Amino acid sequence: MPFTIKKLLDGFFLLRIPLLAPVWTILILGWITGTQSANIGGSWTGAIKYAAESGLWMALFGFSMIVASIYVVNQIVDIESDRINRKLFILPHRFISVRTAWTMAVFCTLAGLAIALLFDRLLFVLFLLSMVLGIFYNLPPLKLKNRAIGGVVANALGHGMLTFLVGWYIAKSGSFSIDMIPAGILSSISPALANGAVFLATTIPDAAGDRMTGKRTFCVKFGEKATAVTAALLCAGAFIFSFYMEYHFWVMMIPAFISLLFFIFFAFSTRKEIAFKTFKWPVFLLSSSVALFVPEYGIMILVTFFASRLYYRWRFGIEYPTFKSQ
Repeated sequence: MPFTIKKLLDGFFLLRIPLLAPVWTILILGWITGTQSANIGGSWTGAIKYAAESGLWMALFGFSMIVASIYVVNQIVDIESDRINRKLFILPHRFISVRTAWTMAVFCTLAGLAIALLFDRLLFVLFLLSMVLGIFYNLPPLKLKNRAIGGVVANALGHGMLTFLVGWYIAKSGSFSIDMIPAGILSSISPALANGAVFLATTIPDAAGDRMTGKRTFCVKFGEKATAVTAALLCAGAFIFSFYMEYHFWVMMIPAFISLLFFIFFAFSTRKEIAFKTFKWPVFLLSSSVALFVPEYGIMILVTFFASRLYYRWRFGIEYPTFKSQ
């Protein structure tokens, strides 16, 4: 394959396309639970006109640019720990230079904010808050990713609450008023807690490498058992608060309940192979639930999954993404 095409693919997957899928899921969840008009089948069955979804797709693309920029910065500051944990090979193997990675991060940020401005100032504020939280998460002086509580809170607020509110706000386009905000925040608590639970589970397999590089993640500070139990409690909270979502609460409630079974089992076992299943299957379950309302998204997930598998097998000889314990 020509060198230029290799570099383009490396740059594309540096954006961590497989990890954008959970972000897309939460954003679309916000849209589904924010409007009564969302129905199973979506535009495919005529239950909702495609034009009604166009704003959703544009916001999804713009917000993906913001999150992608955060992922790139995360990889830049995590080069050493990623090398130790043997993951995210693009920067550690120098397939893309750090300078190029910074350029990509800045471009994605500016592009995402520009798209938000095409909507209105409130969406721009949501995008901006997400970007600022990403800076606090990755960079000094706060560097929340290396803090036990800060890392959990940042993931819950960023990937959970703010991402959800972007989709929820798009669902309210044309009818939004300030007095709707409490309902939106209440609806966002469930995905916020769910993301906190999933994030905690991800810190367990990475604990050894994090400890070697001086990170003080939740698992490093409190241990595997406390991490697993806390994750289960957050998942239980996500299940309870799913009943308070505005519309179609079952889209979140059913995956949260099934996921809770995984988390409870994990809390008793704390085996690392169970940890992988605990943070992978909930994402799959919620994505499947969301795809019932937006079938195009189901196709998008499948294309993302198999395209990523082809790239990582071709470039690094590994099976990723995967539901296996690795």
